[in-house]
Amino acid sequence: MAGTAVAALLVGGLAGWITGLSTTDVPGSTAAPPFPKGFPTGDNQYLPGVTVSVVADDWLKKANSWKCSDEAADPDIWSRAKRVMECEPPDDRLYMRVRIEYDSDKKVRVVDAKCDVGTYTQACRSLFTSMADTVFHSREKLRKQAVNWAKKNAASERGTVIGGIRIQAELSPSNALRVTPEV
Repeated sequence: MAGTAVAALLVGGLAGWITGLSTTDVPGSTAAPPFPKGFPTGDNQYLPGVTVSVVADDWLKKANSWKCSDEAADPDIWSRAKRVMECEPPDDRLYMRVRIEYDSDKKVRVVDAKCDVGTYTQACRSLFTSMADTVFHSREKLRKQAVNWAKKNAASERGTVIGGIRIQAELSPSNALRVTPEV
């Protein structure tokens, strides 16, 4: 009786397997779907229209006499940038800094400003609005919108996206404004 049960299971299993193979097809297309419009590409990881020379040289060094140091980035940095430039005002009493994470002059990944002078101070508001103005310098139609947003939200935990650039205001651990690509 045990032999008959084993034989029946084998024959039934074999018959089911053959029937399944011969009568079922995978529903739908077997081709991979196309990437959706706006899917991140290599250039989407950089801030559009932003260059290290405009941010560091024109805005920070020439216009405001800031001092900057440039070095290779830590390989584990979250932005995956190759270089990092840290800039500080010439007056060491002001606790501000601007950090630029980039791969080359025209491939900027992050611009981050920190201001520990005081959340609602004119110094922090000025730093953040100047940074928004500089980041959007080549995009005149969006420039005023970015500056107004930074002025209004400099002391908040808010974020927005303007023209493919994410602007994020932060209060902790210090008052900061960070711009990154929208993606």
